[in-house]
Amino acid sequence: MDEEAAEVEVLQAKLAKTADLTNKISLSLQKLTASATNVEQAVEPIYAKTQNLTILSANIDATISAIDKIRKPLDVITIEEPTIRAGPQKTGLTEYLASLKRTNEGLLYIKATNLRSQQTAVTQITTLLKTGSLELENLFRQTLAEESNAVEPLHYITKELPFPTFSSKTLNILAVLNDFLSSTLASACGLQSNATSIYADLRGTYLAQTLSSLSQASITTAQRRAATPYDKGSNGIVIYTKSLEAIFVSEWENICHVFPTSMWSKTYTDVIKPAMTQFSHTVNEINTHVRANIITDCFLAFDVLESVNPSMGRLATKTGEKEGFLEALKPIKYTATGSFQEMIEDVKRKGAAIQTLPVDNAVLEFTINVMSRMRRLTDYKITVTSLLIALGDKNWNRPDSASLPSNLAPMLFDVSADGNQLLSNYLTDVIETLISQLDGRARVLIKKNATVAVFMINNIAYIENVVRKSELWSVMNLAGNVTNGAKKIESLRKRFVEMYLEGWKECAAYLMDVTYIKAGSKMSLSTKDKEVVKEKFKNFNTNFDELVQRHKQYNFPEKDVRMMLTKEISFIGPLYGRFHDKYKDIMRDKYIKYDRQTLDSTLASL
Repeated sequence: MDEEAAEVEVLQAKLAKTADLTNKISLSLQKLTASATNVEQAVEPIYAKTQNLTILSANIDATISAIDKIRKPLDVITIEEPTIRAGPQKTGLTEYLASLKRTNEGLLYIKATNLRSQQTAVTQITTLLKTGSLELENLFRQTLAEESNAVEPLHYITKELPFPTFSSKTLNILAVLNDFLSSTLASACGLQSNATSIYADLRGTYLAQTLSSLSQASITTAQRRAATPYDKGSNGIVIYTKSLEAIFVSEWENICHVFPTSMWSKTYTDVIKPAMTQFSHTVNEINTHVRANIITDCFLAFDVLESVNPSMGRLATKTGEKEGFLEALKPIKYTATGSFQEMIEDVKRKGAAIQTLPVDNAVLEFTINVMSRMRRLTDYKITVTSLLIALGDKNWNRPDSASLPSNLAPMLFDVSADGNQLLSNYLTDVIETLISQLDGRARVLIKKNATVAVFMINNIAYIENVVRKSELWSVMNLAGNVTNGAKKIESLRKRFVEMYLEGWKECAAYLMDVTYIKAGSKMSLSTKDKEVVKEKFKNFNTNFDELVQRHKQYNFPEKDVRMMLTKEISFIGPLYGRFHDKYKDIMRDKYIKYDRQTLDSTLASL
């Protein structure tokens, strides 16, 4: 029991200590709680301030960063301005373009911020870019000018060389400059590139100056000609047109390498404008000369059209531009169209004015001149047939024929069957008019039918020879032609041959009789019949001698004409032979001047 009591006391003592310790801990905890509360109350404001300071610091850093970003593009002015104002010649084109690109990027960034405070900077950078743009345009102009000196066109045409184009280096510089001016700078600051206008100005001047000597030569060679028909290719317009086409082709190649596809057509049109104005002036000057000398120089108008139209077609295929040529050719095309009616009227006027004819009935100079003009028409078959197609059959006889094809289309470059038929019809009309005029004047001035016939036969024979020995034959004797001009001329000649044979037929009429003799019976004539036969021989001999003498006096320039007439006259030989054989045995020799052989020899000698 004592031991247990002692253990109880020990336990109670420990319990009392534990309770005391518990009280102390509780008091300590209370003190700690109070201290924590005090600390919390003291730290809480500091923590709040610290958080605010942290946020403020972050905001300050962000602000500083934003300011740096804003200030950085502004630095481009300070950094790039010296380079840009120095110009590409000093800094080098590559570095200069890179500087402009950086400046451009700075401007784009500042504009994107849309801050009012940056408007001054925008203005400054835009001004700087404009300065750069002007420097690039000056370089573009200078590079062009170095290769835009006028050249001698005949050097390239006579040697069949292409006109010079830009070197690869020049093309590269011009293309880069144009691209930078028209896209990079234009998109950034709204600048309008002047590259195309600069190009058109310099290259347009180059084209016009290069071709100016040929333009003047074309006018001069037209105005200094003698009053003779124009010879194909003798005017400078032929070389001028070749040069114009060749140099335009070279310029088109330059444009295609320098500018984007969308700008080719407009740039080309602007570039060739001065040269086309000059060309139009040249054609107008030639047209003025042609109109004043339409009969001899209408062929110059045809030559202009025949030279220019093929070149226009080829250039239009390559460049798509032909309106300038169409406008330039319009006046001379009207003149050329009107010349068909003028030539017919000229034949009528000059034919009616003939006052004397050659005493030897030779070919009239008037006939030679008209046929020379007709032959020359075939030198321009493409142009002439095209104009006649537009004019229409027989409209060349109308006084207003020049104004009929008011909407003439571009020249056709194929000689169609219809075109040849119309040309044949026109040539036939002119020749028939010529023959009609000659016939009318011959009947007035000569009066004797046989002499009129000889004159007309000589002239028509000359006409036929010109037709047969020239390109006229292929036109007027073309198989399938509705109206064969060559046959019409031949029928006119036969008409005058018949006219010439009238005297010979009158002579042959004396050889006609109605005396019939029975077979096997001896010829027997009454005295009256003998007198009739005697008179026939006498009249025949007289007329025949006169006809032979007159025929031998006639002049036949063409040997074929004399042979043809001799053949036609030979019809009288068989008639005389029959008549001679019938009466030779009953008539005395003094009445029979010719035997058959003698008469045949006389006819053959004609």
